[in-house]
Amino acid sequence: AVVGKGAVLPPNFVEEMGIPAGASLEGFLYPDTYRLPPDVTPLELRRILLDAFSVNFTEEMRQSATQQRFTVYEIVTLASILQKEALYDVEHPVIASVYRNRLDEDWTLDADPTVQYEHPNVGKGNWWPRITRADYRGVDSTYNTYLYKGLPPGPIAIPSLSAMNAALNPMVTPFFFFRADCRGDGY
Repeated sequence: AVVGKGAVLPPNFVEEMGIPAGASLEGFLYPDTYRLPPDVTPLELRRILLDAFSVNFTEEMRQSATQQRFTVYEIVTLASILQKEALYDVEHPVIASVYRNRLDEDWTLDADPTVQYEHPNVGKGNWWPRITRADYRGVDSTYNTYLYKGLPPGPIAIPSLSAMNAALNPMVTPFFFFRADCRGDGY
């Protein structure tokens, strides 16, 4: 109720991060371990999580986003895709490179997690359903980067600092594709 679409969000944070009107705080509730008082209210918890985001997404990072012609909101959106795409932090920079190369060439991102995000089977403990080939074109959502060019309308998950750094500082590669290796270890 205090972080979702339609919630009244803190105006200073919204302005500082470039969060569009009507958007949620998805992606901005900083992932960490917190010591909370037992009587913490939803608004207090939101403040704690947003303050942690503001501290960890530094002014230098904000300036880097601006210099690269991205908003903080766009960087967090890209980082959220990286977070869901990679099992290991070490992979974030190379996957970021692939997505940034696709953006630079005006390709669709073709990111599976964006199809999963608003998949009709989401919910009831199934937040990231397996997708089929038919889903790439069949899940009609503005988040589906197989159907729509550019970044989705907003973050699809809460990205780690590693994913946010990679979105800002992708590895420089000529790559436009990546795939899971064949060893079965998730890399």
